Amino acid sequence: MKIKTISILSTLGLGLLSQSIMAGNITAINVGALQNQQRLIKIHFDKDPALPRGFTTENPARIALDFASTGLTVPQNLLKFDDPVLQQIEAGQTADRTRIMLSLSKAAQYNATIKGNEVWVYVQDPLPVKNKAKNKQAPVPADPAPVFNAPYPASNITEQVVNRQTSSAADSAYNVADPVPVNVDFQKGKNGNGVVSIIGLNGKAQPTIKSNAATLTLTYKNVPLLTEQQRNLDVTDFSTPVRAIRLRRIGNDTEVSIQMQGDWDYTQMTSGNNLVLQISRKFDVENKGIQANNKSFKGKRVSLDFQDIDVRTILQILAKESGMNIVASDSVQGKMTISLKDVPWDQALNLVMETRNLDMRREGNVINIAPRDEFMSRDTASLEQQKKLDDLGPLISQTFQLKYRSVEDFKKILHLSDDGSSNDSKSILSSRGSALLDPATNTLIITDISSVIKKFEKLIAQVDISSQQVLIEARIVETTDSFARELGTKFGYTRGTTHTDIGGTVSLQDDSKGTTRYPNFELGFPNINLGVTNPTSVVSWVHKFASGALALELSASQAQGKTKIISSPRVLTQDRKEAKIESGYEVPYQEATSSGATSTSFKDAVLGLKVTPQITPDGNIIMTLNVQNDRPIACSNVAPDVLRSGDICMQKRNVVTQTMIENGGTLIIGGIYNENNENSIDKVPLLGDIPGIGNLFKHRKNTQQRNELLVFITPRVVDSSSAPLKY
Repeated sequence: MKIKTISILSTLGLGLLSQSIMAGNITAINVGALQNQQRLIKIHFDKDPALPRGFTTENPARIALDFASTGLTVPQNLLKFDDPVLQQIEAGQTADRTRIMLSLSKAAQYNATIKGNEVWVYVQDPLPVKNKAKNKQAPVPADPAPVFNAPYPASNITEQVVNRQTSSAADSAYNVADPVPVNVDFQKGKNGNGVVSIIGLNGKAQPTIKSNAATLTLTYKNVPLLTEQQRNLDVTDFSTPVRAIRLRRIGNDTEVSIQMQGDWDYTQMTSGNNLVLQISRKFDVENKGIQANNKSFKGKRVSLDFQDIDVRTILQILAKESGMNIVASDSVQGKMTISLKDVPWDQALNLVMETRNLDMRREGNVINIAPRDEFMSRDTASLEQQKKLDDLGPLISQTFQLKYRSVEDFKKILHLSDDGSSNDSKSILSSRGSALLDPATNTLIITDISSVIKKFEKLIAQVDISSQQVLIEARIVETTDSFARELGTKFGYTRGTTHTDIGGTVSLQDDSKGTTRYPNFELGFPNINLGVTNPTSVVSWVHKFASGALALELSASQAQGKTKIISSPRVLTQDRKEAKIESGYEVPYQEATSSGATSTSFKDAVLGLKVTPQITPDGNIIMTLNVQNDRPIACSNVAPDVLRSGDICMQKRNVVTQTMIENGGTLIIGGIYNENNENSIDKVPLLGDIPGIGNLFKHRKNTQQRNELLVFITPRVVDSSSAPLKY
């Protein structure tokens, strides 16, 4: 695996400080092999060697050694080895320290000690507990073992057993530690969280943390617990995710086992020599109404286990693992404790940013990280600068030839005054911009800065589009009530007797008044209820797949004499534009003037249909309908005792309603009907008046005729790219 030496974090130092201000310089790195799979790394200084501050990771297995105020003058920064333990050594320098990174085949322990002008670093596998007690002294040579100098990056490390007396420094590296006092404290935190404090161990060792669905276990290696301090805590009564805590000693290690209940999560932090664990329920965030984070993380998986580490160092590690270029602001400071196992690197970066109130801007493979307030200040400054440039930038004029919309419409959209300027904050014109409208050519001329011109181009592209059109086919039919009932039987069925008002009014001045209603039905299950037992107008629907069959039925009934199609108009109109159809004549009538003379006036007697369609986003059509049928009749038939014979009265029938129907479906308005009743008796004078026998000399004639006016309306959305319409 190839690892780049120089970190991408620019703020960690892209230029080296002069060597004069450093405590010392690392001039050489040598490696030796010991028994029991141990390795000795000798780091040579020209002066003032210092012990490093280091940390380890398990996945990938690495040991990082940081030498503060130390320079780097080795001839080669990257050393690779063909060895089962040590794979490579990488050295790099930042502004304030030098880092030596040891890449291992598996996780290992290390110990460092100063030997003259050198720092010796011993690397070994973690030993079983029973072997640790027996191996109190590791075979560390007083003189250097066979070593491999830096100029040979691909040498083979050979293992050699050296039976010499070990030094006191080596003894201290592998001695079994003395027991230490440890205490565990528990308390209930805010929102029902459990707070577990491990007191006294934070400065002595870094715990290994493992978790499953019911247990969180912390193990401190080579840190034995005093036997009398082993204890079990039952904290069930606190009603937190923590059920019990067990503190015990296992061999030479200390284990803290936390038993859980329910779904849980945890965060950790340090406070002095104490490690504090905040354990919360997973659904706490959801119960608070905060939206869940739906981010998807797909980066390379990493494991991080650090205590009290610089945030900038974590960013440096993530930059190296991800291969991204991360640039951190000088304001990114502070330390944190983090323990993550096998998580995507981008999720780890997101957690670090949320914890430290940071934000990022990503462009390609470069990630810029800074505090949120700093980004906000940058954005504000950028907007203010852009505003100043707009106030000083050149003005550009551009002409827009509108295709479908009127320039008067844009006058309303732009909130323009009569002189073409705009002082309205809602307008997209700048304070220096203006617009010229030419209704004759339907042209819009905009004079403004370039950014506003670009906004206009997008706006006109979205607004100046052709409106959809609706073809409305109407059949106005006069039929008998028996045919209406027969039609309802064929094209629908009754789902109940409840009727619901849908608005609008009906004015039947032929002694009939009512409300426009429709039967209780579900769209898609057509129901035609054209019964005439109740003198009210009824509105029903026929599904679009049955509209063709309905047209055939009407044609057949007309051929049989059951119906009479009075009018069958078609009209094409745009969406939300009113269409009007009328058929009839003007009726003359005499009108008296103020001088006593008479004049002839005319009154319209028409069969008319007025409709305004509106296409909904889901393809249905809302129609506002006004159906009118006016007929002149002799006034003597209406009020013979009041009006003179020969006067003409106007019989008015009118329906106003608003309804929604699917594209291609048929709307049926019924209930506008005319009823004629005639009763007459013919008899022989005198003989017809004799009781009983007089019926033989009488002829009774009772005539009842009821005709209904049905209006069938079928709207269809017309595609502008379709073939020409045929009438």
